[in-house]
Amino acid sequence: MDPKFTAALETWLAKAQAIVDKGHERYPNLTRPVLKLDPGRRYIRVVREDDSRSVHCFIDTTNGDVLKADGWKKPAKHARGNIFTGALGVTEYGGTYLR
Repeated sequence: MDPKFTAALETWLAKAQAIVDKGHERYPNLTRPVLKLDPGRRYIRVVREDDSRSVHCFIDTTNGDVLKADGWKKPAKHARGNIFTGALGVTEYGGTYLR
């Protein structure tokens, strides 16, 4: 991968993890969720792991777009944010909804 893409992805992931951690503060008795990357051919699946695993969102490796999950294997259409622009496009539960 491109070093610029990797650096932007690491920064984005740290910010997204901070959002998840802040939301988790309300539930101290639950297992702390951790975001992990699962790379594929075109998309990187961002997986939220706590007591179970679920898709948090997808990242398009061609342009850095953040996409809401449309199931375990595919993203929904229309970008919610971008790792290069600083628009995270995620909440503590996953990709944001379109308005």
